[in-house]
Amino acid sequence: MIPPAEWVDSEYVTFRQRMSMSGWWFAASAASATRSTSATASGNEGDSTVRTIAFPSRCHAGRSTRAASMSASESNSAMSHSGTMPHMSATTGRADEVVAGAIFRDGRLLLAQRVSPPELAGLWELPGGKAEPGESAEAALRRELREELGVEVAGAQRVGAGVPLGGGRVLRAYRVELVSGEPRPLEHAALRWVDADELERIDLVPNDRVWLPELRARLRG
Repeated sequence: MIPPAEWVDSEYVTFRQRMSMSGWWFAASAASATRSTSATASGNEGDSTVRTIAFPSRCHAGRSTRAASMSASESNSAMSHSGTMPHMSATTGRADEVVAGAIFRDGRLLLAQRVSPPELAGLWELPGGKAEPGESAEAALRRELREELGVEVAGAQRVGAGVPLGGGRVLRAYRVELVSGEPRPLEHAALRWVDADELERIDLVPNDRVWLPELRARLRG
């Protein structure tokens, strides 16, 4: 599928930090994205300085988008998810909730490999997308994972901190239970089940790395 051609030019500055977490934030550059990671902290509703820039949507036309995050102290690292089209989340009352689903099975976590945009192609992420107006996080996860993986899931247990995407958008991860179906890469290049050690080494999209401590703990628990 082909992502929208337009780019969002607006830039937002927000303030976020999660003091209990270590090392993950990344600089985004439309001209030179890399897969390297750099260490600062990010988190819930709070403290540090994070600059977010909106980039093109996810890998499929007409679907959800996520924002790329840029640390104010960094300048040449990898881009991440983007989000557009403000609406109010039915679960939080905040605009633009973007949801990501963490599916665990037999001590492994399911990751999906992105197809586009070029700066993110080949990187891995938790599958998901943007909630529709009036849609709860759980309903959005059921719909998105049905569309992306061909599976049915249930539940929506928060994982870690929300990631501010600028312009009122927030990316949140939720643990979901696989109810039926075998995951298939319907809108991604590939799927992969990873253990805690593999999760440390794999090239995640920058925004998803904020959840590494919680995801590792769950895999090792």
